[in-house]
Amino acid sequence: MKEIVKCTVIAAGIIILTGCTASSTPMVPQTPDFKAGVNDGCATASGAYTKNSEMFKQNHEYHEGWFCGRKQCNPSNSRQ
Repeated sequence: MKEIVKCTVIAAGIIILTGCTASSTPMVPQTPDFKAGVNDGCATASGAYTKNSEMFKQNHEYHEGWFCGRKQCNPSNSRQ
């Protein structure tokens, strides 16, 4: 039983993480909060640390958008 739970958690983690991978197609924000998170995460990746701490703690869409934006705009991603 523990093996099934462990495999399920690992599989779910992989699926979630692949949603933020850099790709040749631009990321399309799904909600205004997600878009705000992407914009702030991208600004952070570009060197200007930007984060709405309250939204980051309380708003899942903003939180996810921030990490996706930071990963999408990270300069090291463009060296592929």
